[in-house]
Amino acid sequence: MRTKPGSIIRITNNLRICDDCHSASQFVSKVYGRVLAIKDANRFHIFRDGVCSCGD
Repeated sequence: MRTKPGSIIRITNNLRICDDCHSASQFVSKVYGRVLAIKDANRFHIFRDGVCSCGD
């Protein structure tokens, strides 16, 4: 996958995000300096600088 540096990565999932995927998304957003916007079955998760908008 190739995206421009700094662009938001959007992911849609029809199931709830599991704890391991949630942790991995936090890690990726911190290490690569990217914003991940993930919509799961219950809510939107916005990962920025290793922190999720859901408060986890």
